[in-house]
Amino acid sequence: MELVARDPVPWLLDPGNPSVRVLALKHIFKRGPTELAEDQQRLLDWKPVAALRRHWDSINFWGRSDNPYFGGPVGNFGTLYLFAQLGVPRRSEIASACENLLTRGRHSEGYFAPQDVSAAPWLSFNGIALQVLTHFGYGDDPGALDAWNVMLTAFGSAPDHLGCALADRACRAGAVKALGALIHRNETQPTDRDAKAIEILCDYLLKHDYAWEGEDADWLLPRFPRYYDADIIELCHVLAHTPARDHPRAQAILRRMLALQDSLGRWSKMKTTPALSEERVLQPSRWLTFEAVHSLMLTYGDNAYAT
Repeated sequence: MELVARDPVPWLLDPGNPSVRVLALKHIFKRGPTELAEDQQRLLDWKPVAALRRHWDSINFWGRSDNPYFGGPVGNFGTLYLFAQLGVPRRSEIASACENLLTRGRHSEGYFAPQDVSAAPWLSFNGIALQVLTHFGYGDDPGALDAWNVMLTAFGSAPDHLGCALADRACRAGAVKALGALIHRNETQPTDRDAKAIEILCDYLLKHDYAWEGEDADWLLPRFPRYYDADIIELCHVLAHTPARDHPRAQAILRRMLALQDSLGRWSKMKTTPALSEERVLQPSRWLTFEAVHSLMLTYGDNAYAT
């Protein structure tokens, strides 16, 4: 933790934010499901989460059942992604929305995306959907398996652009979402095919020459919760789960992330988000600080708390 101005981990355990507490206990302190049960219940009862659960409708959930993507970050798809980012455990209302996503959320080509993909490349939607479905225990559903296959096939046949028609930042954000899905697909060792896909994604993300003061300046504006965009902390976090963490370019990106911390070793939210305004812009964020610290621990192996 010598790279951090001051150890922020005790701050992450504040019971006032049960989401970050659960994430820290699970990923930093390596607590198991039984040990996390009480804290997960507090997360389910936490005011922002409880309010969303109360607003669930048995027919349309949080948006429209005929279109999971309706409503964007505050609709069914966005709310499921929010819950997954918060570490919320699966409950009946979440399960029904996941099953609706599996039924109504796949494009005719087999991946998860709206039929008219215009706001973001299909890679973003598919990566988010597979993150959500894996988190809530649907990663091996036949619909999810088809989407995995379509995505991995696209990577293998078009490793230079991942099958993404937009040669810009949106595709790199999509690659971050896809990598975020793959790194959590298998609890132990990834399959050979998954490992190859992870390698392709990392190569794609690291071959780009990031212009932090130019066209890539938005990456330096961390935000939480996220939708189909990405930032430098999320980029570092997914790379840190892979062997690419040791690549010189990954190390340079990590150093750029480190430069964003304050004197207390905390990272601030720098961009507004359309869902969950629990943390204010320009103020330290427990969620972002957790991801940054976890990235450092995964990269350098400095985790004195996992005992």
